[in-house]
Amino acid sequence: MSPLSQISRIRQRITRLTRKRQAVERRLLGRSELLKGTMLEVQRTCGKPGCKCARGEKHACYQLSASVEGKRHTWNVPRRYLAKVKPLAENYRRFRRARADWVRVNEQMLKLIGELESARMVSDFRDEPRRQKS
Repeated sequence: MSPLSQISRIRQRITRLTRKRQAVERRLLGRSELLKGTMLEVQRTCGKPGCKCARGEKHACYQLSASVEGKRHTWNVPRRYLAKVKPLAENYRRFRRARADWVRVNEQMLKLIGELESARMVSDFRDEPRRQKS
């Protein structure tokens, strides 16, 4: 492959990645509110001897799990807040995924820019070959 065609291919790949990065940035720059954490549905027993959960039919409850200062915390989410909390946690998950995509695209671009630099580098600035000293 000639150096010019190699440079052209690298530039095309950078252009494609630029478009991809712009799409990811649109997702990152949205206005959706975020709530850090993951929603969990947990099956529990209440401990009452006559309850259905004592016969094996457990109660469903919802929790929000998140890392705060390096430690995992879990909060119960009452059903009345479920409709509000679930979409906020989902927005957070989508935002974090977009952030990871943005980092990945930029890493790929940095690699290609390095390849472009190497492909454009001239080995010697002189027109004539160097003479050996006798």
